Amino acid sequence: MNSKIAAAVGLAAVLAAVLAPVSTLTPAFAASVAVDITAGSQSKTTDAFAPNPVNANVGDMVIWTNKDTQFHTVTSGSPGTPDGKFDSGLSPPMGPQAKFNHTFGAAGEFPYYCALHPNMVGTVKVAAGGPTETKITASLDGKSYEISSKSTTSKPTEATIQSSQSVTVKFDKAGDVELTLPTAMISGINSVKAGTQELLKDQPIANTGSSTIKFTVPEGSTTVVIKGATVVPEFPVIAAILVATIAAFIAYTRFARSRTGFFGRA
Repeated sequence: MNSKIAAAVGLAAVLAAVLAPVSTLTPAFAASVAVDITAGSQSKTTDAFAPNPVNANVGDMVIWTNKDTQFHTVTSGSPGTPDGKFDSGLSPPMGPQAKFNHTFGAAGEFPYYCALHPNMVGTVKVAAGGPTETKITASLDGKSYEISSKSTTSKPTEATIQSSQSVTVKFDKAGDVELTLPTAMISGINSVKAGTQELLKDQPIANTGSSTIKFTVPEGSTTVVIKGATVVPEFPVIAAILVATIAAFIAYTRFARSRTGFFGRA
């Protein structure tokens, strides 16, 4: 009997090890900001780049795309006075549909221009603040779970739990989102969908007690459905497995003893 209980305890330890989250570092959240070099920009000034000014946050990547038919550059500084902070270069310059990007690591205003057409000027305004963090709760059977969201564009407005199935989160608008959900609510996240579109591209980042996922809420569909290996109730499921396992061992032991008595063995 003691050996059977010991085996059950061992099984419980194995289950706890398998279901425990792995601790890793959560990557920094950043966004990308698109800027166009507009058609006919060689004859324009402050409207040569769109949008202008460009608004970004520290850590964001600004991506310029040449939508013109002419060659251009994106050179930091004032016309004729480059400051060397970023430059798409002249060898070669940016041709039609070419892209150039720069990640801004400090706050401030960064003027730039086209070295081939100095009349073309723009400004990047970088704010010190990062994405806004919003927290909402989802409740089931009288228990509440806190969900944290970080985004420069989107805010969660509602979250609901479908027990043993999924967690649904609604947002006010489309955009890049970093969502942190407690593992007591959902663990082993393997899918994030908007309608039939799969949004989850990278593996979730697991920390003690939570999982972080990054995805983009698409235009026209602001409701996402998150699925995982386990959805509330998590711990009752584990407890049920352990109880069933121990009960099975006890039943087996009693059955074995009853057979011993039946056949008259010592």
